[in-house]
Amino acid sequence: MARALDREKLLAAFDEIGRAAIVAGTRLSIAVFGGSALMLASNFRFSTEDVDIAEIGQPWPSWLADAVERIASSNDWPVGWLNDAVTFHLSPLASKDRDLTLFGNFPRRSETAGLSVLVPTARYLLALKLKALRISDFDKGALDMSDVANLLKVLGITDVEEAIAVLAAYFPKSASDADKQRFVLKRLLSGAGSHDAPHYPR
Repeated sequence: MARALDREKLLAAFDEIGRAAIVAGTRLSIAVFGGSALMLASNFRFSTEDVDIAEIGQPWPSWLADAVERIASSNDWPVGWLNDAVTFHLSPLASKDRDLTLFGNFPRRSETAGLSVLVPTARYLLALKLKALRISDFDKGALDMSDVANLLKVLGITDVEEAIAVLAAYFPKSASDADKQRFVLKRLLSGAGSHDAPHYPR
């Protein structure tokens, strides 16, 4: 059975990718989304199933493919633990300068960086989470709602329509038909199910 990815092991994996990039004489920048971004940069997510990154081009360079495969094998992680399937769900209205922030450079404690990891701002991540709410799946839906509740607190949002406005800034079509989101937001803004003092980014 594949193991869940935790924060320390993921940081170590990024260190290894960073070292592999240095050996290859290059530098890679990746944007990490979803639960993996929250696990890295928040105080309310502690594991994830995989690491969702924005598309970096196909095919991947051999040094990266080899490093990712080696990391999967040594950690008993799924072979697709690092994947760009999330790219389809990202907003074409988002911009790197405004909506992504540097999480860190890897390997850590090194004068030379081979890998830079970016995460979405809390505002962009809230929009992504609202768009992708899975309320019909009990376990994943509960996790989604917890993430949204915590991001609302991080952003200081206390009004349903203010949250919908964030969704509209990135996904206007989703915001125009947001009955599901409004239903969930009304429940979440009542105060149920969020971390006492959520923080993102860390």
